[in-house]
Amino acid sequence: MALAGKALVVVWNDIAPEMREDFFEWHPREHMVERLGIPGFIRGRRCRTDDPDTVEFLTLYEIADADVLASDLYKERLTHPTPWSTRTLPAFRNNVRGACRIHVSEGHAMGGVVATVRLRAAEGREGALVDALKRESMPGLTSVPRITGAHLVENDVALTGGNAGNQRGRMISLPHIVVLLEGSTVEGVRAVCAARFGPDRMRELGATAETITGIYRLEYSIQNLAPGAGC
Repeated sequence: MALAGKALVVVWNDIAPEMREDFFEWHPREHMVERLGIPGFIRGRRCRTDDPDTVEFLTLYEIADADVLASDLYKERLTHPTPWSTRTLPAFRNNVRGACRIHVSEGHAMGGVVATVRLRAAEGREGALVDALKRESMPGLTSVPRITGAHLVENDVALTGGNAGNQRGRMISLPHIVVLLEGSTVEGVRAVCAARFGPDRMRELGATAETITGIYRLEYSIQNLAPGAGC
């Protein structure tokens, strides 16, 4: 199962302890439902890790195309959050958010485990890194046991540049290049990350030393099931 659509919003965040219970209720009951109400938002997923050294939450929004992120309705939702969002968003910590174009996406099922590998290209190596990942790292991944999907995406600063920095009480950073691996077991996904996307190999292909890997389990998903819904 490839990613639904041609664009992806990917969000990592921790949450302040005093807002933790509020966050757990706000996200599925209001926030993700609200986002999926925007035409062009096809599927939302929230995942979580138990690794204390990794940013705890991962959210994915699969979108029909990048034009959705430039629509007036989406911009209105960003600039006029609900009262519940206004209370919750300032409690985000270690928040990274990217609006990404998709370079590679293939698979045969939505995985219950999702790994993210965040890469940053060395200066002047942006195109070379993406090309090397396409050519050497991504092919054949969905034929590996326990791997159900493999995706390569790149943040588009034209879509997210205005959302970096201090936004509504939270500090937002931008990713650069992201590999997402979906699978059925943590062990299977972790083994592929180590074999194909280890820091040493990524540096050889043109990445900096800053390779950040996290492995998450799916908590819930909301999607538009009706034909044409959200499009």
